[in-house]
Amino acid sequence: MAYSDFNLTKLQRLYGIGYDRTDLFPRPHRQETPSALLLAELEDSKLFPLLTEKAKSEFLIAPILRELARRNANGFTLFSGFSLDVDEVLNGFCDYLLSRKPRSIEVSAPVFCLVEAKNRTVEEGFGQCAAEMLAAYRFNQLASEPLDVIYGAVTTGNDWAFLQLNNQTILIDNERFVIEQLPELLGALQHIIDTYSIA
Repeated sequence: MAYSDFNLTKLQRLYGIGYDRTDLFPRPHRQETPSALLLAELEDSKLFPLLTEKAKSEFLIAPILRELARRNANGFTLFSGFSLDVDEVLNGFCDYLLSRKPRSIEVSAPVFCLVEAKNRTVEEGFGQCAAEMLAAYRFNQLASEPLDVIYGAVTTGNDWAFLQLNNQTILIDNERFVIEQLPELLGALQHIIDTYSIA
């Protein structure tokens, strides 16, 4: 079964994963200043028709995640379009995975965050992202690199919704982050990375 076949109800029925809403980030929201390169890349994106999931992924989402990879050069590895196959049910391709193992060539545990791109609304990706988060949790356990908490994000490129898998519950952040408030969006993403940074 592909991750895209999941919704929150199916995840609850098959795995007993509940869901709730909460505030995932401290307030006031952390802000990170975007680099000139990121601002230029996002400005260039206006030259392209951003009407598909692929276009939004390439021109809006990837530049933001690359910015984080540059800022945290040895802190994590960013994977794009890799498969995460745990068993016959939890398997398929993920848009983006973040592994705490720096400079990895293959997806390596521990995976701590997944980012799922959607074309229309973030809500349509909650079940898919949550299934990927559960798969990452199990992938880490199988590799003897367990993490108690896994983060996820569903984004249309403009709107970002964050999720957290914690103790058999998917927590969905009460607040949406938007690309128009880029410093806050970068701050939320950097908060997640800092949570898993190797001391």
